[in-house]
Amino acid sequence: MFTIFNSKSLWVGKDLKKFNQIREKLEAKQIPYDYKVHNRMGQWSGRGTLRGNTGSLGTPFDQMYEYDIRVYSRDFELAEYCLRGN
Repeated sequence: MFTIFNSKSLWVGKDLKKFNQIREKLEAKQIPYDYKVHNRMGQWSGRGTLRGNTGSLGTPFDQMYEYDIRVYSRDFELAEYCLRGN
């Protein structure tokens, strides 16, 4: 089970293509990982959500979500090495 005590964030970003590439590399090397997807347009701002107050018209889809990939601390260096392409 991934917790804040036994894992590190390997990558945080908004690029869905890169998110999937990283996941494929980790799966190919059989490195366990966990990920979270955060909807940045649905944050609470007091009287309603940001999206509810301002709308999402004109907001690019790729800017609405933030992806966070975490690996176990013991696998962090190996995962970084794999992502560098070596």
